[in-house]
Amino acid sequence: MVEKPETISRVIELMFILKSIGRIADHATNIAEEMIYLNNGKIVRHSDEVKKPAPPVG
Repeated sequence: MVEKPETISRVIELMFILKSIGRIADHATNIAEEMIYLNNGKIVRHSDEVKKPAPPVG
């Protein structure tokens, strides 16, 4: 920042964009968890099962 002060505003804009993308991801996760609950009747929030990688196909 000290060497290139003209980049400060651009970096701040990128930080706000990344924060917004993170919020979108959080909302998408919440929607997916709600759909699993509505479809299967299973609560997957804060579950270790969700964190497991999917089994390989084939």
